[in-house]
Amino acid sequence: MMRYPSSILLSLAFLIQTAICAAQSHKLTIIPESSILIKGNSNVNKFIFTYDQVIKPLSSTIKIEQHKNIIYLKNAVITMDVAAFHSGNRLMDRDYQHMMNYKTYPYISIELHQIKPISEDNENLLAIMSLSIAGEKRLDTLNFSYNKSKDIYRCNTTHQLSLKDYKIKPLKKMMGLISLKDLLVIEIILYLKVD
Repeated sequence: MMRYPSSILLSLAFLIQTAICAAQSHKLTIIPESSILIKGNSNVNKFIFTYDQVIKPLSSTIKIEQHKNIIYLKNAVITMDVAAFHSGNRLMDRDYQHMMNYKTYPYISIELHQIKPISEDNENLLAIMSLSIAGEKRLDTLNFSYNKSKDIYRCNTTHQLSLKDYKIKPLKKMMGLISLKDLLVIEIILYLKVD
């Protein structure tokens, strides 16, 4: 449902490892093996939607500034096409798009504002972000972890959100016999390279 903070996560991890004192710009590349899943439940079954497009940041250049242990970011935005999430069931995909008011709000966006470590090894981070879904924008926090192999960062997170927080009415079908639960879980795995 959401095109998540890929560019943001990479920039943050990179900055934490390479203590930045002054504002700098870095080029971010999101490796195609990255993935975003949306998991949820109805009163009758579970479902998973997979984002099937290449995840790209809105801008390839992220501006980063560090003050003490907090990293501030600019241009760290990802947008995701609502119609690019698929469950493997055309009817479910259509219902999901309808519930998300896709024709009026075709994109979900995530903008990362700041990141700070929450563990001594700096491998667990807390990010403050703005998430826009179906025309509703909310400030939220995201916990994620990362590790580095050669020059590639692997960032992963699991984030729970409520549809009602974004003024989305959970879908009901067959006169209410089938109803979607309000909570969704977003799983993001990003492989990032920062230059």
